[in-house]
Amino acid sequence: MATVINIISGKGGTGKTLLTAVFAEMLGSKGENVLVVDLDVFVRGLTALLYYKRNKSLKIADSDCSTVSEFFKSKGEFCDNKAYISKYSSFDVFPSVSSVVEKLNFRDVMPKSFDEAVNILKAMLGSIPHEYEFIFLDSRAGYDELIAASHSVSDFSICVEEDDDISMITAKNLIAQLENDKNNEKNKQIFRIKNKTRKTKRVSSDDSSDVFYLGSIPFDTDVMNSFGTEDFWDDIAKSLYKEAAIEVWNNLADKMELSVKLRSRRISPLGSSMLDKRMSMLGARNRILFVFGTLITTLSVMMLIYSPFFWDSWEGLYIDPFRLVVMIMALTGIFLVVYSVLRNNKN
Repeated sequence: MATVINIISGKGGTGKTLLTAVFAEMLGSKGENVLVVDLDVFVRGLTALLYYKRNKSLKIADSDCSTVSEFFKSKGEFCDNKAYISKYSSFDVFPSVSSVVEKLNFRDVMPKSFDEAVNILKAMLGSIPHEYEFIFLDSRAGYDELIAASHSVSDFSICVEEDDDISMITAKNLIAQLENDKNNEKNKQIFRIKNKTRKTKRVSSDDSSDVFYLGSIPFDTDVMNSFGTEDFWDDIAKSLYKEAAIEVWNNLADKMELSVKLRSRRISPLGSSMLDKRMSMLGARNRILFVFGTLITTLSVMMLIYSPFFWDSWEGLYIDPFRLVVMIMALTGIFLVVYSVLRNNKN
C-alpha cells in the first residue's frame, strides 16, 4: 500500500513543487515506484515543469484517460475512466491538465465542500492503475476545502516554507488551521521544511506545537537558474540542494519509520560543507570570480609578506617593480571578490 505524502505551503513561491519533484526523482532512482499528483490545477507548476520542454504543451493526456482537473470537473463520478499516468525520468506523473495552456473555470473545477473534495481525491487515488510505494500530492498554496481534504486522505503532510518572517507566519497559520479543522479527526502529523535558506544554522522544532522541523535546504543559485532547462536534473545531481534534500528525507524516514533511506555521494569541492553552503548562494560565474579573486589576493599577500622587500621602507614603492606588481595583483583580487558578491546580489 502506498504512502501518500501531501506537500503544502502557506504562501506561493516557497519551492514546494521543485522539492516534490526532487524527492520523487531521488526515490525513483533508488528503484522505488513513485507517483506525483499535480493538484494545483490552475498554476500547474509541476505539470509545466515536467512537460513544457518536451513539446507537449498542446496535448498531454490520452482521450481514454483523465487528468486531475477532469476528475474535479466530474466531481469524482467517473466509473470506467482511469487516471492518465505518464512516465517522467525515474518516476510517474499524474498531470493536472491535458494541456499546459488549458483554461479552466474556477467554479466548474473547485469542490464546494470538504466532503466533496475528499470524495474526488479518493476517486482519483482509486483510479490509479499501478501499485506505488510513494504517492506525492503537490497541493497548491494556502488553505481551502481541497487542502484540508488532501491532508485528510494523506498519511502525513509536509509544509514547505522559506526562512523569512512572512513565509513562516503563513506556514504557521496554515498548520494551525489544519490542526484545528473539525473535519480532520485523525490528528495526522504535519512536518515543516525550510527551503531556499540563506542561513547556515540548523532549525529546531517549534516548541509551541507538535510540528517537527525536518531540516533546511539551502538556496542554490545554479539550481534556481537551471529550473525548467534541459540541464536541470544534471545540475540538481551535483548540487548542495540535493544533498540537503537527502538529509531531510532521511530525517522523515526516521520519524515516520519509512523503509527507504537515501545516501549522498557528493564530496564538497571546497572541503567544507559550511563554506559550500555559503558559496551556493553565488551563481557559477560569480563563484568562479570569487574563488579566483580570493586566490589572487591570498597569493599576493603571501608574496608581500615573504618578500625581502616587505620590511623595507615603503618609500621605494614606485621604484620597486616587483612590489608594485604584487600590490596591483592584491587589489585586483579584492576587486574581483567584492564585484562577484555585489553582482550576485544585484542579479
